[in-house]
Amino acid sequence: MALNGPSLDDFRLPEHGVTALLKEKQNEKDNSAFEKSKPLLFRIAVFIAVVILGIVWYVLPSSRVKIISVNGNNYLPADYIKTISGVTEKNRYYLVLPFRVASKVEEDPLIRSCSVRLLPQNIIRITVEEEEPLGYRYTDQGPVILLGNEQIVQMTSEYLPIIGRLPYIEGFEEEDQTRKLITALKKIDRLMLEEITEIRQYPLSYDPEAMELQMRDGSYFFTNYYSVEAVNSYHDIYVRMNDHSQCIYADTSADRAYSGVCPWNYVPVEHEYWTDENGNLLYNQYGDPAVKHYYTDNQGHYYLDDAGNRIAVPLNEYNADVYDSEFLDHYLNGYYATGVLIIPPEPEPVPEEEVPEEEAEY
Repeated sequence: MALNGPSLDDFRLPEHGVTALLKEKQNEKDNSAFEKSKPLLFRIAVFIAVVILGIVWYVLPSSRVKIISVNGNNYLPADYIKTISGVTEKNRYYLVLPFRVASKVEEDPLIRSCSVRLLPQNIIRITVEEEEPLGYRYTDQGPVILLGNEQIVQMTSEYLPIIGRLPYIEGFEEEDQTRKLITALKKIDRLMLEEITEIRQYPLSYDPEAMELQMRDGSYFFTNYYSVEAVNSYHDIYVRMNDHSQCIYADTSADRAYSGVCPWNYVPVEHEYWTDENGNLLYNQYGDPAVKHYYTDNQGHYYLDDAGNRIAVPLNEYNADVYDSEFLDHYLNGYYATGVLIIPPEPEPVPEEEVPEEEAEY
């Protein structure tokens, strides 16, 4: 006899119920994965938006450099500095790296330093500090420019506009001479240096390395490494010259500048030299015999002492002339009566006589 209780089939879910449960679990899993991926999807969306905006910005004209400004240049043209910077109006403004641009510009030997800034309205400002060119000359390797930092750089076509403002240098070819020349030329003001067309080594009897400066107005200025700074007063000296056909000399030993016959017009004359008490020649600091000079007036006439002898210009401890800046006044006052300057002492004040008290009473 069979029992009528529940069977195993009674506990089985319907087939459609199992499928629905599995789908529900899968949906929950998918929803959970979607929730977890939301931040990543957001970042991807933002990235895509930025890329799209970047592409749009890149193709727009407003993304490009509008103005390239160059400041601080004196010798190098602004267009040349723009060229070596590598920046043009075709560059994208925000893609210009200032340090890289500055590094490119500083590769030029005439640029001492460079700074680059990105300014509003897509403006690039390049500020440079140049080395100081002092002159140019020709060598076996071609023309070169002498710089104030003692570098010698090859002349290129880009530098050709500069040489019109620099003196041509001839001589001073030994390394030590070139170094001394550069040191000397740095003492000349920039504007005055531009008024010099040529600088030549012109040996004189007292200085084999004397410098002949030819000025743009055609006059000549002779100096040396140590007194070249006197050329800064060239215009003041020139206007006081009575004869502009003469040359100007800067004398280190006398610390003065004066005009005189140019070396190529000089006619040798017999000189009178200083001697000591034993008749031996005295020599100056350059090793030359000390020439005896005499005081003369504007017409070349000698001033004479009371005995009718010419009055000589005395020497200092270096056997160099020591001119009396107040000679005429001293001469007229009779202080050169003996041929040498003797200024009489001032008379001592006479003390007032004391009046006895009884004589002072009335």
